[in-house]
Amino acid sequence: MRTLFLKIFLSFWLTIVLMGVPFYFLALKNRPEHFSPAMRDFEIQAMTRYGDEALAAWDTGGKEGLRAYLETIEGQSGIRLYLFAGSTSVPVDRPVPAKARVKAHQMNTDAPPQTPAFPPEEKWLGLRLTSRSGLSGAPDILVLQLPMAPFPPPILPLLPPMWSGPWNNILLYSLVGGLVCYFLARSLTAPIQRLREASNRIARGDFTVRVGPELGSSGREVADLGRDFDTMAERIEELLMSKKLLLRDISHELRSPLARLNVALELARQRAGEDARQPLERIERESGRLNELIGELLTLTRLEDGVQNLVRNEFSLNGLLELIVADALYEARHRHCQVRITEFESMMLYGSRELIRRALENMVRNAVRATEENSTVEITLARKDGPEGRRVIIRIRDHGPGVPVAALEHLFEPFFRVDDARDRQSGGTGLGLAIAEQAVRLHHGTITAANAEQGGLIMTISLPG
Repeated sequence: MRTLFLKIFLSFWLTIVLMGVPFYFLALKNRPEHFSPAMRDFEIQAMTRYGDEALAAWDTGGKEGLRAYLETIEGQSGIRLYLFAGSTSVPVDRPVPAKARVKAHQMNTDAPPQTPAFPPEEKWLGLRLTSRSGLSGAPDILVLQLPMAPFPPPILPLLPPMWSGPWNNILLYSLVGGLVCYFLARSLTAPIQRLREASNRIARGDFTVRVGPELGSSGREVADLGRDFDTMAERIEELLMSKKLLLRDISHELRSPLARLNVALELARQRAGEDARQPLERIERESGRLNELIGELLTLTRLEDGVQNLVRNEFSLNGLLELIVADALYEARHRHCQVRITEFESMMLYGSRELIRRALENMVRNAVRATEENSTVEITLARKDGPEGRRVIIRIRDHGPGVPVAALEHLFEPFFRVDDARDRQSGGTGLGLAIAEQAVRLHHGTITAANAEQGGLIMTISLPG
């Protein structure tokens, strides 16, 4: 999402800059190079007046009178006047800048100046006083320096003041455009981010999430998409709830005829002879499997509903794991394999001992059924610190054929079988791992499966602890 925000922001900002800068330079190029005739006439009139007053001060007071006049004008308006007789400045006991001499030289001769042009922020004007030219060394050239405009204040206290010039205007233009593009990109990506978070919650199994009220009223495409998203979430939630209710109702309804079937089976066994013993034992075995399946269905639906009154307490996890391993060894010996805890750490865990027992027992039994004969199911129990805090890590590894990569993400779905014929022969119902996954999720943990490099399957439980 951060990448999408950067792409939208940069697209808008570059569009504004790439469109605005050429237009700015085009306007800069096509601006008038000279003042209008009326403005030029006003400028000459003002300079002529300053020249006449300066000459009058020269006539009446000499150098002292001229210096007093020049200081008065500079004090009142900030305009600096310099008078020259030819290319020689009139000495009035004040320094004469080199730029004033250059301007006087330009006014006194038609030769091009030998010095670079004046900076654009400085304004120098010159006027030839033809009425007094050549009279006893009197001034005949007036050079005038207009005061520079004050620098604008800084935009922010930490930034330097903006100097004049086209590039600074472009910088200011880009900064303002960048702020506008930032808020525009944020307004576009914020609803998408909300939709992404909602879709992730649905992927984790939370179908109660809704985004329509947060995305605003109708008339906006993203808001319409949010309402469609809510409709989809409601429909999925209804379908899943109907599925859960159906499984629960069927399981409850099957319990009664199954109980009556067991009673009838006992009566039939008492009345039947030796010839009916094997068929009756087969009926009893299938009835037991059916009873186990119904019990696991009820357990799964109860776990999916969240188990509101879940009893939690602190118990020894390593002690529970030792009991599960001891029970699993009875089944493992029939397959000529072993179950061993290879890494062991004593720890306590807070939660439902019964649910954790069901989860670990289902996973260990699944590993025992999948491992090769004369092999060992290896179990590790450790505590590790990570970005999510301290976690309890339980790994169960078998040495079987493993699971196809495409099937790994479906292992914990109800009734999913990697090999249907083999799983049915092993007596599995296809619900053990689904029950384990729901039990771990109720404890705010995760359960994953991956193929080992040397063969076999590794199932990992991560619990907060």
